[in-house]
Amino acid sequence: MTRLPGVGMFRRGSPGNRASFFLVPKTGSNDVIERRWVLPGLMFAILVAGSGCLGGCGEGADREGEATSDHGSRPVAGGTAVVALSSDPDVLNPLIYTSSNAGLVFAEIHDGLAEMGDDLSYHPRIAESWEVSPDGHAITYHLRPWWWSDGKPLTARDVVSSFDLFKNPGVASPRRGSFREVLSAVALDSNTVRYELARPQPDPVQRTWHHILPDHLTRDLDPANVRGWALNHQPLSSGEFVLENWVHNRTLSFLRNGTYPGKSALLDRVVFRIMPEESVRLVALESGEIDLVDQVPPDAVRRLEESGKVRIVANGGRQFYYLQWNFANPLFAGADVRVALSLAIDRERMVETLLLGYGKPANGPIPPVIWNHHESLEPDPFDPARARRMLAAAGWRDSDGDGVLDKGGVDFRFEILTRQGDPVRESGSVILRENLRDIGVEVTVLAMELAAGLDRLRSGRFDSYFGRLNANLYGDPSGYVKSTAVEEFNNGQYANPKVDSLLAVALGTVERAEALPIWREIQELLAVDPPAAYLFYPENLVGVGVRVRDVRPHLLSPFNNLAEWWIAPEDRKYKSDS
Repeated sequence: MTRLPGVGMFRRGSPGNRASFFLVPKTGSNDVIERRWVLPGLMFAILVAGSGCLGGCGEGADREGEATSDHGSRPVAGGTAVVALSSDPDVLNPLIYTSSNAGLVFAEIHDGLAEMGDDLSYHPRIAESWEVSPDGHAITYHLRPWWWSDGKPLTARDVVSSFDLFKNPGVASPRRGSFREVLSAVALDSNTVRYELARPQPDPVQRTWHHILPDHLTRDLDPANVRGWALNHQPLSSGEFVLENWVHNRTLSFLRNGTYPGKSALLDRVVFRIMPEESVRLVALESGEIDLVDQVPPDAVRRLEESGKVRIVANGGRQFYYLQWNFANPLFAGADVRVALSLAIDRERMVETLLLGYGKPANGPIPPVIWNHHESLEPDPFDPARARRMLAAAGWRDSDGDGVLDKGGVDFRFEILTRQGDPVRESGSVILRENLRDIGVEVTVLAMELAAGLDRLRSGRFDSYFGRLNANLYGDPSGYVKSTAVEEFNNGQYANPKVDSLLAVALGTVERAEALPIWREIQELLAVDPPAAYLFYPENLVGVGVRVRDVRPHLLSPFNNLAEWWIAPEDRKYKSDS
């Protein structure tokens, strides 16, 4: 279903099961010729694994009696599936969550006005239809009857109040900047919402997509106290599943939503286990304790496949790893210095060593799966000799012979902040430190657990950050590189007026063919005046246990079609299974 999970994530739909709707313009065209709004781009997957007791199933979940089945390949309802997560979601409030796991998990209990299907086009969901005004300055959605999991109706009032919260400065949502081009949302009646746009948009459905919160629970809450809302940990559902229980840092269990107005999920329950250790996740997958693990390390692929209990699905990806510079540190003021540091990094070694070849060197923040990726722009080559020459030209020399470059009595030393528990980042930090030491730059690495590291990052208390982001599907890197996006993901406070102006032009150009050269120019500018050293694009590998059927990992999400998963009666093994 179309999901826009914060740090970037959409979720699946089943296009063949969706109703048709009003004719709308094809992306990049002014002609009204198609029954769908085609969204440019592609996406990724993220999520991960765990161990411990299943919420709601009791200690020592014994296998049920030896049930036999004549169902064959025919889907039957019932059963519990277990998915591993590498870390606990921060909160399940779409206004403020920042972890990608929170976005993926929340997507399973949330439906939007529209959904993105496997074909990467928008399809009706809560909205049965929509139309764009002839001048392109408005889009109007028509809602079908829908309900919250507490039985209250979901209406246009919920949609409008949610949009207002995303725009509210007091909430300070990290997604607030996504709605710069949307002036307002108005409920024309209980089933109709009209969004006013600042100017015609190439993708008005994407521009106006946001999560919906229950107005009957949020209307009396203080937006400035959003981090204290009970909804952060006890959200209502508008999707196929509803939160049953959340034991922080252990499990989140979801039940089939009995009030869901659409097609019901097949599984009775889905349990997300928090399992920070990668090795534990893999053993649990191989033993059948876990049914899905995202981001399987390349060196485990052969072992898992040879076990006969796991299949591996490679589903591309929209992730990119990067080394972000903090422009508050004067070391990174010069673009030539930042380019030199990038030239010192051996990206091919990182891809071969860290990914075993399942990936490619990066040339910017728009991965190859996205429509406006600059295919002709080469990644920075590994050229330490040139890096040394550029640094020397900028005045950095080892004047005291201690092996570290210095200038004006200041040594070229800085710290790389990164996250604990990610083997790619932990091992990649070693390569970065070695590469930079070879050109006379001394680096220390500070690896922190997720919450503490994000707090340090967002508060600007870092020199550089070795991170991973999920590019949005529509090819807009504004959240990482626009000067005003400091409340989003531009944590290093990069600012380039030319980049800002070109972004405005590209985003306001309806015809894709006309916009593409502008997007290429933006990426070329980011190569010569880089906000970060873009490192590599990893291939995403998903491990799926054989007992759960019809699991189709997708770029949209590793458990993209969760509502369609099913388990044959003879393969169910938890007491809570029906």
